[in-house]
Amino acid sequence: MKYLARVIPLIILAMFLLTIAPTSFADTPPLHPPSGNLPSVTYYVSSTEHFTVTPTEWQSLFKGVYDNSSFVSYNWTSNLTQYLILFDLSYTGLNPYGLQFVTALSWIGFPSMKNMTMAFNMTKNYKSQISGYTNIQALDAGAYPGFSWSVPINKNPNKIYLDLGVIGAIIASVIVLYFVFNRKK
Repeated sequence: MKYLARVIPLIILAMFLLTIAPTSFADTPPLHPPSGNLPSVTYYVSSTEHFTVTPTEWQSLFKGVYDNSSFVSYNWTSNLTQYLILFDLSYTGLNPYGLQFVTALSWIGFPSMKNMTMAFNMTKNYKSQISGYTNIQALDAGAYPGFSWSVPINKNPNKIYLDLGVIGAIIASVIVLYFVFNRKK
């Protein structure tokens, strides 16, 4: 009985550490702001028609959509690496979310602000690379939707309550099992 009383707190501590380990020790690479202009990206609307999104149009997109609180609630304006929302770590190509965005834009047409806003709205509810988040949920939480290692800064409250409920249920079941198996016969 004394042995079990010593082991139960260790089991509870181990379970707690296992639940926080994936988020606390994420393998985040070093993030750097772009060293120069953003790349131009060409996409095809048909077999004969194509358009190119220029660095100026990318900057307009970020100012008009990602920095606009009516679209994204997280304040990306002060983040020097905000272009990682669409681009890879070297800022030379697109990440998976950026590819979703450009694919949606290829269904719409010319890279005008209106069309880029439509492409954003088309892709915002797609599943992001971050487990349990859509693209817009990741953006609103301050995470890059195109990278699985990105950790949301503002946690989803429903996910937090779910995690706490699971931890509470595990602790309660350990306590119940302790008393069930420690009954005197």
